[in-house]
Amino acid sequence: MLKTKELGEFGLINRISSHLEFRAANSIQSIGDDCAVYPVSAGANEVISTDAMVEDIHFKLSTTTPEALGRKALSISLSDIAAMGGTPKRALVTLGIPKKISVSFLDKLYSGFNDICNQFQVELAGGDTVSSPKCFFINVAVIGEAKNIFTRKGAKPGDLIFVTGTLGDSSLGLKLLKKKKRTSKDQRFLIQKHLDPTARIKEAGILSRSKISITSMIDISDGLVQDLYHICKSSNVGAQIHEESLPQSLEFVRTCNKNLASPLPFILNGGEDYELLFTLPPDGVKKLNRQFLKAKALVTQIGEIVLKPKKVSLKLREGTTKILQDSEGFNHF
Repeated sequence: MLKTKELGEFGLINRISSHLEFRAANSIQSIGDDCAVYPVSAGANEVISTDAMVEDIHFKLSTTTPEALGRKALSISLSDIAAMGGTPKRALVTLGIPKKISVSFLDKLYSGFNDICNQFQVELAGGDTVSSPKCFFINVAVIGEAKNIFTRKGAKPGDLIFVTGTLGDSSLGLKLLKKKKRTSKDQRFLIQKHLDPTARIKEAGILSRSKISITSMIDISDGLVQDLYHICKSSNVGAQIHEESLPQSLEFVRTCNKNLASPLPFILNGGEDYELLFTLPPDGVKKLNRQFLKAKALVTQIGEIVLKPKKVSLKLREGTTKILQDSEGFNHF
């Protein structure tokens, strides 16, 4: 009997999709991207996404706080809305609650939800609560609005690849968390990036309003390489990224140097950065940089889209090129 672990997350999604025959005539995007999209009025679309977090798969109660857990659970769903160029408006939260979870814990969890709702003006409009036999789980569905829809499909050879923020912080933070290393300021910064990520709603708004031709976009949840492969496969192209261009925080660099750790595995395959990864033609670069500079937001060109090979490759500092495998990255099974 075929196991879900053998299929993997995306193999399972493809298998499920193959069983579903009905598609609404007005659907703009359904299974296969960060959100489902459908029109609600002339020039306006609704974007919908849902994400689950399961105890001992996505988090451990012993290494986070209920407030941080609430913030992260909502933020990662908001990140999907950002990846489509949308603005989040409402959220629905479902909880699976085992007996070990106290009312005080839930009060603090919702305090975390409330922090993010206030930050991004999102209404927590409802949800559901059920008992769970052993593990605690959270499912968050978010509904947003978007005029300009960005999808994974549309990158063209010659387009340039950009990413917001810095890469690898969350993955290195998770490693430090597992080893219970949080003594230095840099270590605490990296752990915080893992436990309490920020959805790039502001940056998505810049791109949506910019009138720059964004040809594809995704948020980095499963790792830079794996998510770039999603763009490449959807767009039928390849990509080359440059080691010397990959943006890194000072805290990340200092910690890697101190521990004699190679930064590349964290940057390329770590996941949970929740930065925006997108492509655009070269003629939009000056305007993009100008608008991000004005907003005091970080954006970095890391590579370019190529026609062949239809793979993701890494140009190393010494000049050689390495083909990267699309199986590397976070797998939910």
